[in-house]
Amino acid sequence: MKTRALVAGLLAALAVNGISLTDGHSAPVTIRFSSGAPENHFLTKQYIEWASLIEKNSKGEIKVQVYHSAQLFRDNEVIKAVQTEALESGCGFTMYIENQLVPAMKVYMMPFLFESLDETWKVYRSELGDSWKKTAEKKGVKLLAMVVMPSPDDQIVLTTKPAKVPADLSGQVIRGASPEHALAIKKWGAGPSFLTGAEVYLGLQRNTINGAINSIATYTDRKLYEVAPYVVQLPVSAVHTFIIMNKSIFDGLTPEQQKIILEASAVIENNTLQIGRTTLKDSVEEAQKKAKVYTPTSAEMALWKEGMPALWDEIAKDKPEVAEALKTVKGMLKR
Repeated sequence: MKTRALVAGLLAALAVNGISLTDGHSAPVTIRFSSGAPENHFLTKQYIEWASLIEKNSKGEIKVQVYHSAQLFRDNEVIKAVQTEALESGCGFTMYIENQLVPAMKVYMMPFLFESLDETWKVYRSELGDSWKKTAEKKGVKLLAMVVMPSPDDQIVLTTKPAKVPADLSGQVIRGASPEHALAIKKWGAGPSFLTGAEVYLGLQRNTINGAINSIATYTDRKLYEVAPYVVQLPVSAVHTFIIMNKSIFDGLTPEQQKIILEASAVIENNTLQIGRTTLKDSVEEAQKKAKVYTPTSAEMALWKEGMPALWDEIAKDKPEVAEALKTVKGMLKR
């Protein structure tokens, strides 16, 4: 952690020396982008495409350096780094944005509230989604583009031992990515553990955890089937990412530079749904070859979902923003 912080600090100093945010001209602008996903991950490929579009359309005036595999910051550190200008831009996962930036985004993590990727996109494109962007900007961060995981369709519980119903997880330690996941894990009779995506493989290998809520795309990309060969397909939550950027740094750019970044962000956002769907199809096919993938019956799925609506209200309790967002989403999706 100390080494990573030192590297990030040195790079920040170098980046600042190459940027002028007052006159909009002089030296080329350097934007560092941090992601925890590995280089070959379908998310990383979209971030690299975003960077390439910006560099191409700015004719090299804006340089975007994409650091994958948590080379600069871990996923849960990116938002604070962007807020404090320790980093210009990065991948903001919804489960970290909801706890560090936009509380109303907690609806995405409410267990089994959303049933499809299209539903999550519908909410994002609504007035509620617009309000998330405004809230983030008030806290110094711009949400430039949503880059989707194909959630909740891609969500799984991966395990080291076979599991078909919640009772099969009793007494085990399961990694969750958020406090909302922890509530669901406890409801299933297991104990929650919090690890970043990059830490899951080692946690499984060392038996620190017995399973994890994850994306099937990440399951195959990170080769988690090597240490957890069993998969239960469960649309438990919606996990997406945003390309985020420090607002002060963005505002300090020239109007033309801002336009180039916004246009590149729009291109990525317009293509991300199809990329997500294709990735889901390919990932399921690969997982079926490498692991034992189980789809619960209707009766079994009812057991996984049992008691979950009560958790929505628990998550929203004493949080007016979250309660209002939940009410809006339930109305939109007719829950």
